Amino acid sequence: MRVVSRPSFTMRLFRRWLYGVAAMALGACGMSAPGSSAGATAAASAASSEPRGSNGATGQTGAPGATGPMTADDGRDDHDGRDDRDDVSGRKARAKQGLAISPVPLSLDGKTGREKMLIGLGSYIVNAASDCAGCHSGPAGFLSGGNPFFLPGGQRVWTRNLTPDAATGLALTHDQFIEAIRTGRDFHAGATKMLVVMPWTTLRWSSDVDLDAIYAYLRAVPAVANEVPPDVKDLLPLPPSIPFDPTTYTDGDVTRKLKGAHQSFSARRGLSISPLALSSGKHGEDEEDHGGRGGRSVGVGSYIVNAFAHCNDCHTHPDRTADGSKVNTASFLTGGTVFKTPPPLQPLMKYVRATSANLEGVTHGFFQVPGVSYARFRDIIRTGTLVDETPPRPLAFPMSLVAPNLARLLEDDLRAVFDYAMAVPATPGASDVPHQAPARWCAAATDCASGESCTSGECTGGACNGDLDCGTCQTCGSGSTCQAPAAASICLLTAQ
Repeated sequence: MRVVSRPSFTMRLFRRWLYGVAAMALGACGMSAPGSSAGATAAASAASSEPRGSNGATGQTGAPGATGPMTADDGRDDHDGRDDRDDVSGRKARAKQGLAISPVPLSLDGKTGREKMLIGLGSYIVNAASDCAGCHSGPAGFLSGGNPFFLPGGQRVWTRNLTPDAATGLALTHDQFIEAIRTGRDFHAGATKMLVVMPWTTLRWSSDVDLDAIYAYLRAVPAVANEVPPDVKDLLPLPPSIPFDPTTYTDGDVTRKLKGAHQSFSARRGLSISPLALSSGKHGEDEEDHGGRGGRSVGVGSYIVNAFAHCNDCHTHPDRTADGSKVNTASFLTGGTVFKTPPPLQPLMKYVRATSANLEGVTHGFFQVPGVSYARFRDIIRTGTLVDETPPRPLAFPMSLVAPNLARLLEDDLRAVFDYAMAVPATPGASDVPHQAPARWCAAATDCASGESCTSGECTGGACNGDLDCGTCQTCGSGSTCQAPAAASICLLTAQ
């Protein structure tokens, strides 16, 4: 049975969130107002249109959408047949994989082939490209919600019940669901503050079609009766919502036209939402074929990384700029965020805390190491271990929970993630440093290596020449041995 962590926000994280809200609100002036039905209409219509082949030919006229009909080729400039192709790496393949990996049986009776494909695509996003169950599943069942997040000032929010239970589950209409993800609007009765903790600020960059697929999947999972307490967030200085401009990406170094709204896993949309300008020496932003795989794979990888997998949230420290308005590209994917392993998981994972890995640092980044290969990356994700160590060391929390989902990606999609990571320019500067290994859990000295001690539940006393030789937050103290962190350690106090 999956153990669900129930983390709390630190004041540092919450302050960044508030800064981000303020910056986004100011930047939204002049944008389209929340509640516009255009995005939802396009999503419903695009989802009901015939999938197009790899040659990009115009498809048949789609069935009427939520608020009106729309043909598959309506003159938009963001269509690219390759994005919606139905070969071994396209929409049909993802839908087939999604139906296979759903952890619960689905309500498919009476569904058309097109509807089943949409549900399968939604499962692929929820259970492979992302990790919705990590927060929204609990003792009551899959996606049943009820996990609390504690916020400053005695405020608290709970993850929502996303199942279609009529009394306690997801009550949003399709249009409301799209608006909630795009703008953060909370549709619960009496709610005056936007959604908090829920990573809608990342998911908002998903295409209309893929958001529609998520909604279709949520309507097809088994209903679970689980009443979730109302949020307590009235004292938080939050607006009701943040307007979303469906035409422009503004979250990174480069402001771009936001493409691919009406496509699934669109390479063009992925290239639009990369926080950094991609290196033309690796794979450019023009989606041309480089070295046989090319910009399309890079674009799909960027889409997975920056819309669904939330890699920046853990592997960039801090993840946002000081004012919270953009991704912190100066430290993009160089790691350094410290995570406490939830106590129930510590005996299972054998770690008490860990630091997120440096992925893109020019000197110490995983993807910048000479000779790094897709095979190594794939084996790490699929086995959940650092396979090149002897013996292979298990991944630490929270990556230990994320990797099993990413392992369900189709081979081409996992390769796309790798291709994008290889295309991201290496990050220089102060954030490009090696990070400490995880601090190991113990109940007694017998759980530790020879010559080590068990101090307050973690292994200490190992030989060291510096802090880097010790576990996360530990220090190399007198006698050149690793010491447990002091209670006032900044590393401990800022750990998530």
